[in-house]
Amino acid sequence: MKKSMFSRIAVAGAFAASAMSFGASTAYAAVVCATPAIAVPQNIDGVYINLVTGATGTTGSGTTGWDFNPYASSSSTLLSFNAATGAGYLSSGGVISALASGATIDGSGTYLTGIQTSATAMGTYRAGVTSATYLGFRLTEGGNTYYGWIGLTTTGPNGFPATLNNYCYENTPNTAITAGSTPVSLQRFSVD
Repeated sequence: MKKSMFSRIAVAGAFAASAMSFGASTAYAAVVCATPAIAVPQNIDGVYINLVTGATGTTGSGTTGWDFNPYASSSSTLLSFNAATGAGYLSSGGVISALASGATIDGSGTYLTGIQTSATAMGTYRAGVTSATYLGFRLTEGGNTYYGWIGLTTTGPNGFPATLNNYCYENTPNTAITAGSTPVSLQRFSVD
């Protein structure tokens, strides 16, 4: 009886372990995240970040392959965004949207590229957003398009101080991602 029970427990344990590893790799294996917690300098250069490699710098030429550049406009007072060619930010009516957790970021969205300094486009982020909202983006690497989100915290009325808290992107080309989603390995759980 003991041998039979032990065998069933061992088989059940092996099955559960393989099911967990299969589920984890299937559901989240392609989501790549980083939590750099970068304070955005309130100057004309700001910070340049390559969302794929995680490299950062104070100049575009010094940050190979940069994708996103939050900075202060020439008056050094208003938060602005710059997106490299192939990058963009989900917008609605010309306003760069702060997306709620669970919003879908994919090819059906409208994205703004290049330098965004207008009061209309930047209004939401200059008024202040919390890390509970997300900036949607797309980027192009090696001819493929990828979708992701950036968690920013900004402060009204001009957007500063601003912090780039974290970001994630789906590394399977042309695949949607849910704002705020993270791989299971980064999630925190508690047992009550």
